[in-house]
Formats: sequence, C-alpha cells, structure tokens
Amino acid sequence: MIGHLLAVRKGEDVMSTMTANKWRGMLCSLVAGLAVLGSVSMAHAAASVASDASGAIIIFPKIVVDTSGQLGPRRDTEIQITNTSNSVIAAKCYWVEATSHCSNDLATACTPEREASPDTHVCPTGGICVAQWNEHDFRFTLTKRQPIAFSAGAGLQDFPLSGSRGLGGQSNNNSDGSPSAIPPVVDDPWFGELKCVEVDPTLFTPTIGFNPGNNGAGDLAGHATIVSVNDGDVDARKYNGIVLQSTTINDGDDTLVIGGPNAEYAGCPNVLILDHFFDNAIVGSHKTGGSFSVNDPVTTDLTVIPCSEDFRLQENDLGGATLQFLVFNEFEQRFSASTNFTCFKEIQLSDIDTRYGTGDNNKSIFNVNVQGTLTGQTRIRSVINGDSANGVLGIAERFFGCTSGPDGICSSAEDLHWTGSRTQSDQIILSPDLP
Repeated sequence: MIGHLLAVRKGEDVMSTMTANKWRGMLCSLVAGLAVLGSVSMAHAAASVASDASGAIIIFPKIVVDTSGQLGPRRDTEIQITNTSNSVIAAKCYWVEATSHCSNDLATACTPEREASPDTHVCPTGGICVAQWNEHDFRFTLTKRQPIAFSAGAGLQDFPLSGSRGLGGQSNNNSDGSPSAIPPVVDDPWFGELKCVEVDPTLFTPTIGFNPGNNGAGDLAGHATIVSVNDGDVDARKYNGIVLQSTTINDGDDTLVIGGPNAEYAGCPNVLILDHFFDNAIVGSHKTGGSFSVNDPVTTDLTVIPCSEDFRLQENDLGGATLQFLVFNEFEQRFSASTNFTCFKEIQLSDIDTRYGTGDNNKSIFNVNVQGTLTGQTRIRSVINGDSANGVLGIAERFFGCTSGPDGICSSAEDLHWTGSRTQSDQIILSPDLP
C-alpha cells in the first residue's frame, strides 16, 4: 500500500484498450425525472443501502491522490473490491473527478480551505479556487470470489488472471477477449469519487446479482484506505464502500432507477446522521519528552456526493442540491444551517456556516466554543427537487494531533449512519459503450 505511494508512477501514458475509456465533461447536478420501465418478469425484492454488505452498485465517496504533496502530505488511496458470489461477474466503473483549479491558472490544483490562508494558498493574485468535474470510465471482469486491490494513483494494468490460469479455466479477460484494466486517475493532485455498477459479464449491461444467498441483491463489496506519508511518518484512514442493493427489477438499460416507484436499486437515505466531536474540542493528551501536553484540537471533515449522476449528457450546469443540517449538542439544544453543492463537496464542519479557513471557526454552530459540549449529532438532509429525490451519500473524516502522524496529524474515516427513504427516485445514467 505504502509502496504504491512512494514508488514512481509508471505507465501513466498507458490507456485502457477498451474504446469506452475516455475523458468527458459530466453532469454534476441532481437529475430530475423517472425512467419509463418496460415489463419485467421478476418479483420485487427488498433491498437496502449498506456499508457492511454486498450490492449491485458500490460507491467510494472520497478518493484522493496527491503523490507529490502539493496540497498537504503525500497521499494515495488504496481500494479493495471483491466479488462475493460464486459466479463470474463484471463491473462498469467511473472515476468522477472533482479537483478544483485556480480560475486564473487552470493548471494549478487548489482547495478552498488552503486558499483561505496566506501560508498555503497557491493561486496567483486575484484567482479563486473553482471546482471542475470530469469522468473516466472503465470496466473489468472478476472470477468467482475474487478480490482485487489497487491504488488510485497507479491503477491495475495487469489482473492476476489475465489468461485462462484460474480454477476451471477462469480468466479476468472480458467476454470480447480484451484484458481487464483499471487506469490510474489522470490528474495528480486528484479528488473525487469512484462508482462501480455490476453488469452482465457477457453483454456488459446492468444486471441483478448472481448470488441467490442474498436474493440477487448484488455481489460487489469493498473498502478504501487513504494513506498519507511525510518524512517517514505514515497515517491511514479506512472506510467501507457504500452499496446500493438490487431490487431484482432490472430492465438492463443505461438508466438506473434508484429508489421510488419501479426501483431497480435501493433508494438513497432520507437523512444522513453523523455523531462527532465539535470542532476544536480537546479530547486527550499525549506524552512528549517525559511529560504530558495538551493534544491538538479535533476537527471533522464531511464529504458528500449526489445519488443522481448523468454520465451520458456530460453536462454540469443544471443546478445542485441544498443540504440542511440539524445539530444537537449534549444538552439536546438544536441548531440549524444549510449549504449548497453540485457534484462533490468536502468541507470542514466549521466551514459550513462560516467562511473557509480558520479565522472565524469559533463562531460556527459546529464548534465547541459555541456548543459548550464536546460531542453532538448532526442530521443531514437534502431538499427534494421536483420529481427527483435529490438523495446524497457521504463519509466523515476526523483529524487530531499526534506525535507520529504526517505533519503531526493522525486521522480516522467513518461511514455515516442513515435513516428513512423517499417516495421519489434518483437516477444514474450510464455512458454507452463505444464500438
């Protein structure tokens, strides 16, 4: 894992042999409208969104690659994906990039938080940090019960069973004879998500799962680990991939109906729930030079992505989602805030209702100086938009001071809790495979 990060990235000019792999602009808004489904012969089955089970869609909300340390410690993300069934399966995947760049220097990557500080900003004078989005799609085949592991910065150009070397002649080659390959992310630094959809291993069209043990709910499971390295210090934070299980209703077209009427996959939750320390809470101490000193304050970052994405129209100017936050402290006092986002939003909690940077964080309702208690709970809900459920998914990351972490910071990552469902649908519209 660490070796991927420290090694020189090789083969960056090697593209997948599949003609479907290409960069495109993408729709970074929440898609309205429902798919018109044809008749199906299978009965509707219960399905759920989960982080501790397998499913027909797996989503990793935050992937980061910054192997040169341009925007902090050197980082890469190790990804594990497993076929949990006793059948050969295939997946169609999307690297969804959300890296921001300077408005007056498009070659320079940036983050709004770092631009808010004169010590870390990188944009030329007058520039602002502007979000930009692209997607890069690829596909691969997995044999029975096969796990794979790869880093986002290096990809996986040579699968373990590239020929017929597996038990019973199983192979990672695709049905058309092309080798499976996972290309590395194209940019470095790179921020975004990874989304994979289970598809038929012969036709590469969306399908239900092949495992009767979970009623065909899907066969993909996995984890992501963000690894940071600096001056020999290493920190790793790991979270589970979020899966949407199949309802066993699937017409095989490129419009995937997520929740609501005629759902092909489990709907995204109505409310996300985050239990957390309030920013700048002091939660312990560490020993330095034979004596104890106060630990650095704890902060929490939230990353959210939309459940609806259109990889076919490749547009990003059709609006976004409004997120509403209800915050409860240990006295059960309630506070509220809201913010907007389109394709991807990573933000420190205290920046949700204040300006980016640390200058006024102590005025935020997510800060211990306002709340007066160490911990609290935040309930996150997106505003429904017309006929679209506008569902969201996400993860949280906690950062705290330590003597052994890169730049004196250690971290953990965690999946959010969730509750409820919506009567409307979200949609994921896949890009077509090119001949």
